[in-house]
Amino acid sequence: MKRSFGNLVVGSLAVIALGFTTSTVSAQVQAQPASRAQPVQPGHEGHSHEGHSHDGHDHGKETIAFQLPQWKTMHFEDATKAKQHAEMVKKLGCEVKQGQHSGHIDLTYRCVEWSSMTVETHALAEQWIGWLKGSGFDVSHAHADPIYAEGKEVVEFRMVNWKSIHGKGTADEQQFIELLGKVGCEVVVAEHSGHKDIKFRAPTWRDVHVAEHKAADELGAWLKKSGFEVAPHKH
Repeated sequence: MKRSFGNLVVGSLAVIALGFTTSTVSAQVQAQPASRAQPVQPGHEGHSHEGHSHDGHDHGKETIAFQLPQWKTMHFEDATKAKQHAEMVKKLGCEVKQGQHSGHIDLTYRCVEWSSMTVETHALAEQWIGWLKGSGFDVSHAHADPIYAEGKEVVEFRMVNWKSIHGKGTADEQQFIELLGKVGCEVVVAEHSGHKDIKFRAPTWRDVHVAEHKAADELGAWLKKSGFEVAPHKH
């Protein structure tokens, strides 16, 4: 499902002719494909593969995942700004409630499931990330290595919640961190007391492309071992 905006201003964020695709996709692998976005789905059970071509994905664009599971209330003195904000969060798929008291407007909204949008440039992605965070959303954004964008075999996976591990500074650990980043996972590494705390996630479904069936099987096995949910492989 595609949604596009014309010219509009959301608070201080100007969005000029911005088009995006909402979706649910995530990514992780080992030395080949990249991630893309697809239509918004709460979970993989709603993500149909029948008649689905991965060739139409938006390579080179930026994907932003977002979620707001708890109700968020913002207070507006200006009715126009309240209306603009309400229209925007509705376009993002949020549930919205609005009330008025004591001379101001209360706008309350939530987005229970993870969704994602695709934008044209990194600059637009940074603008959207700032606006989403400022509006109370949990945001996940990462870049997959372009080598994972091509290949006839597709592996799909996600990890909705953060997974944390305590590192020991080994070479294998560093390789693991690098691979997570290459396949488009969000990775946070903190060093303290002589070791690294590593946490990672990929909250929406992602595609990773590899050249051969064997590589796809190996990648899928690695993802599962690392704690990811992996979609059944289709030939």
